[in-house]
Amino acid sequence: MDFAAAPAPRDLLADYRRNGYHLDASFPALMSRNRQELGDLTAVIEGDVTLTWRQLVDEAANFGGFLHAHGIGPGDVVVWQLPNWWESLVVAYGIWAAGAVSSPVVPIYREFELANVIRAVHPKVVVTTGEYRGRDHVAMFESACAAGAVRPVAKIVLRAEAPGWTSFPEAVRARPHLEHAVYVDAPALVGWTSGTTSGAKGVVHSTRGFVSIPVRSARWQGWTWSERTYMPAPIAHATGLLSAIANPIYSGCSVVLRDGWNAERAIEDITTLGVTMTAGAAVFMRETLDAMAARGLSTLPLHGYPCGGSTIPDELAEACDDAGMHPARSWGMTECPSVTSSGPMLHPREIRCGTDGLISPGCELRLVDDAGAEVPVGSVGEALVRGPQRTLGYLDRSHTAEAFDEEGWFRTGDLGVLAPDGSFQMTGRVKEIINRGGEKLSSREIEDALARHGSVREVAVVAAPHERLGEQPAAFV
Repeated sequence: MDFAAAPAPRDLLADYRRNGYHLDASFPALMSRNRQELGDLTAVIEGDVTLTWRQLVDEAANFGGFLHAHGIGPGDVVVWQLPNWWESLVVAYGIWAAGAVSSPVVPIYREFELANVIRAVHPKVVVTTGEYRGRDHVAMFESACAAGAVRPVAKIVLRAEAPGWTSFPEAVRARPHLEHAVYVDAPALVGWTSGTTSGAKGVVHSTRGFVSIPVRSARWQGWTWSERTYMPAPIAHATGLLSAIANPIYSGCSVVLRDGWNAERAIEDITTLGVTMTAGAAVFMRETLDAMAARGLSTLPLHGYPCGGSTIPDELAEACDDAGMHPARSWGMTECPSVTSSGPMLHPREIRCGTDGLISPGCELRLVDDAGAEVPVGSVGEALVRGPQRTLGYLDRSHTAEAFDEEGWFRTGDLGVLAPDGSFQMTGRVKEIINRGGEKLSSREIEDALARHGSVREVAVVAAPHERLGEQPAAFV
């Protein structure tokens, strides 16, 4: 990758380390620790499959060995697009076992977005499945690699067979490898987020920055190895990455994976599998309450429900609190997750349910007007943020130059109000972004896609209301 990091003042980074927000631990080291200390405890449940931490780490080390045998290591990118399967966690951990850079792609991305991803990171290895929800993902990857003139040294397919592709069972038969010579400030993860420009933006995180997220949330949310989280959102999405990968690899907690959301099934899983925590956007919360009412249930046995990604009405959060879910609203973005948050045991209901939370430990937030001057407390302004979990920057240098200043502040494009008690309320967006049930969609990107059609002369895409998801794209063609 041709990558240049955004500015990050040295004294600020020193503060993060001094206060314990930045650790020196690598992903392979955390995996080894969980295997040694929690080896017999459950790590992941998916359908009829249950893996302990020992089994998950061993499988991941084998996958890492396959990558290592093909010359893949630090600095090499692996792009993967997979459903919420147990094998997907093996792949996610296995990439880091080899010391490589992980670039997960959400399942809703199709040929256009996938080709942009491939061109941007030039992966040495790609991983996907075969036919999934009416799409041939192997064919999509073949097409995307051809369009980007990229020839991966290895292509791996899960739960399918394809000519020229290595099956997952074959890949995990390799000799195990855990790469401990990892520079934790180097790129380790490339996520993708929609912006106001055409095409998804590559967001680069280091090991140190990514691990700082569960380091802080474990204290505010009360995450320990005894928790069991529930994740039906794609693990390639920011919510899934944090709940199914970041928190477990740090705390040693277990995760129940489901490939897709269904409120009835979620309640069944929560009550029968010992789920203690989950996370999600407003649509998940509302449909959970509706399914509970249909079953005649008044409460669910959850210790906490971090929620964000879309606007959470106060009355919805309070109804979930009454139902024993202990919701804790938060605000953040792929570039800087969990800027604000709250904890079920640390903060009162009016903070957890009535605001987007308090500024998270180690984070800073400034609200500015159009001229860049700070606005008074209680006034609306654009949010500038920085913290130990802030991205290293965008793959595209021009995007980095536009979004970050010399002191490391990131311009979020979100508008909000800071109250005298330190709580934050997100009120809107400067960007032309459509928030579809927590998934951010670029109006410009959809317009460009429609404009390529030969019968379209002009097109404008805006946000329209959606009863279930909050917003949806509406095109005027």
